[in-house]
Amino acid sequence: MVFECYNKIRYYIRDKHCAGLALGCFVFWLALARDISTGSLIAAAVMSLTAAQFAGRPFRGAQGERFGRLLLRPDLLALLTALLMVQSYMAAFAFIARMLSGRYQPGVVRIRTRLESPLGRAMLANMISLVPGTLSLWMEDRNIYVHWFNIKTTHGTRAGDLMKRPIERLLARLLG
Repeated sequence: MVFECYNKIRYYIRDKHCAGLALGCFVFWLALARDISTGSLIAAAVMSLTAAQFAGRPFRGAQGERFGRLLLRPDLLALLTALLMVQSYMAAFAFIARMLSGRYQPGVVRIRTRLESPLGRAMLANMISLVPGTLSLWMEDRNIYVHWFNIKTTHGTRAGDLMKRPIERLLARLLG
C-alpha cells in the first residue's frame, strides 16, 4: 500500500523542478492558511502536487532552465515590473489625451523581436498588450503583429524600438 502510494507520488513529481514547485506551493498554502491541522496539511499536499503537475510544464526541459532563471533574478523581475508600470501610466495619459482630442491614427504594425526563447516572445507580446493603446494580435515565429492606437511610424524596426526596446532588453537578460 505504502509502496504503491510512493510510486504514484514519484510518477506525479517527475523531476526536481516540479518537486520544488510543489514544495513552494505547499509553503505558500501554509503561510496563507496558518493552519497546521491534519486536514489542512493533507489538503495542502494534494493541492500542491496537483498544481505542480499541471502548472509545472514550463519548468521542464530547456525552457525550464530559462523559466527557473526568471525566478532566480528578482532584481531584474522587479525592474521589469517597474518599467512596465511607468510605461503603462505614461501611455495611459497619452492615450486619454489623444482620444479626447480626436487626433489619432489607429493601425497594425509588424515588429520583429530578437528574443530566442518562445517563452520570452510570449511574455513580450503580453507585456506589449498591457500598455494602453497597444494590443498584440498575432505572433508568427519572431514577428508580432500589434494594433497601435496612434501609429507614429509604419516602419517595423522603428515601431518596434518605440514599443518594445527596454522591455526586450530586460527579457533577454532574464531569459537568456
